[in-house]
Amino acid sequence: MEKSDEIFEITLNSGPFADTPLLVRPEETTDGIPIYHCYVDGSSRSQLRRETTGEWLQLWGDFSADTVRLIGKAIEEQRLDK
Repeated sequence: MEKSDEIFEITLNSGPFADTPLLVRPEETTDGIPIYHCYVDGSSRSQLRRETTGEWLQLWGDFSADTVRLIGKAIEEQRLDK
């Protein structure tokens, strides 16, 4: 896996992390589908991945399914802005 220097910030409008900045660090994988490392207050909290079906999965962490979807949507919106 290759680390990316492209760290970006997202903020959710609802859920347990509403109005809390989350840092996201993408990491390229050998299969071409990046893993997104999520940090809250400087601590690694989760790793997410968007499957080819469009579903967001949590590879590591304890976020609820709704929170994973909210973060995934915010990541998609951030990536489309680039």
